[in-house]
Formats: sequence, C-alpha cells, structure tokens
Amino acid sequence: MLSLNNIPNPPLDAPPFQEGAEDMLDWDARLSIEHMREHTKTDDVPAVTDNQLRLYRSAAIEAAEQYTGMLLSRQRMVSEPIQGGREPRPGKTTYTVRLKYPVADGWVYLYGGTHPMDNKPFRVPIGTRKVQVPIRKDMIDLSNCCDPCSTWNMNGGMMAMYKAGFRSSLDVPAGIVVGCLQFIAWVVEHAGDELLTQRNRVESRAGLSGLQGSNNIAMVSGAIESWRRYDEEAI
Repeated sequence: MLSLNNIPNPPLDAPPFQEGAEDMLDWDARLSIEHMREHTKTDDVPAVTDNQLRLYRSAAIEAAEQYTGMLLSRQRMVSEPIQGGREPRPGKTTYTVRLKYPVADGWVYLYGGTHPMDNKPFRVPIGTRKVQVPIRKDMIDLSNCCDPCSTWNMNGGMMAMYKAGFRSSLDVPAGIVVGCLQFIAWVVEHAGDELLTQRNRVESRAGLSGLQGSNNIAMVSGAIESWRRYDEEAI
C-alpha cells in the first residue's frame, strides 16, 4: 500500500510538467468574423460563409507562425537546453539565454540538476525571450586542463521548461493581425485558379525569365512585409 513516505521521487531529469501540453487561444476575441467581413467588404456577400472565413483565418495564423517563428494559435509547454558557458562574468551569478519562444506566464522551471535543490523555478517578465538564468551548479570549472576533449559548462546538462506563446490572443501584436487580414483579403478575392501578379493582372505570357507572377499568398498580399518586422532574425 502506497503512503506519502514511500512514494518514489521523480528522476532529476524528468520535466516538472507534461511536455507538449497545449492550450488553444481564443482568436474570435482578437479577429472576429465581423472584423474579417468589415475588412474584406463581405458584410452582405452570402457566397463568403463564416466557415470559409474561419478556415482562411486559421491558414493566415499558420502562415504567420511559420514566417515569424512565434506561437500564435496556442500556448505550449516546451523544454530547451539551458546550460551556459564555461565560467560566469565577474560578479555575476546569472547568464543570459535567448529562448525560442516568448514566456506566456512569467515562470521558467529549471530541471536536470545533480541535486534536488538545483531544480527550481524563477520569475521572468511575461512575453520575454531573453532571460537571466541563475547558476545552480557547475559554477567552478573542474574540467581536466590537460584533456583537450574535456568540457565544462555552467548548469551543465540542465533544461528549462516554460509555457511558450502569448498570454492571450489580445496580446498578439497588431501588425501580426493586420498581416492576417491582408492574407485573408487576398484569398477571398482570388480563388487561386489563375496566376496573378501583385498588380492584379493575369499573366499568360512567358518572357526570357520564364512565367511571371506568383501564387505565394503571403508575398502577393503584402502580409509577409507586415510579419517580418517581428522576426528579429530576418535579413
């Protein structure tokens, strides 16, 4: 019979929460059907149904996620390696790490240390990606100086788990939403059965450079220009 005294402790390298657990964001609160109909001028166009606009909105959000690297449609529990360099800066007990996604709730959990006291949560600003990670172990370099293959890192082997994404759809930047509206408007207007240029001219001729025009919705609608401003790694 199990009791509180004989329940085994979880392994030190086990994440504190289920990795990959997701919570969907309510995009009806941020980009409603009425808002999309106002932008696309389809208030009284019965041929454009609500289900059709919801599908276009989902496709626009997926495209925005791919172009920006952000989590826009949901929150997700993710894990990332968090180990630092070989030694801290003088007088510092933390080091800086850039996470893959913004932190949704302001908590980052360290785990994977060699002692239970190493595994601790710490607070960060909501929505931040650059975090100051406290050094929980391996602050002193004990590697073999005579072995060229030896390695030593602060918080060596430790992982960070956090809830990635935005706190709610209302926190998604306005420029991202404008790009989604541009994407949706282009899809509503163009069925995709003709190759169109950005000047809305059907191209049926081929020059020396080949067939002209594009069916890349994000590019021809201008959405990619609205989204790329939020990608810090974009050239």
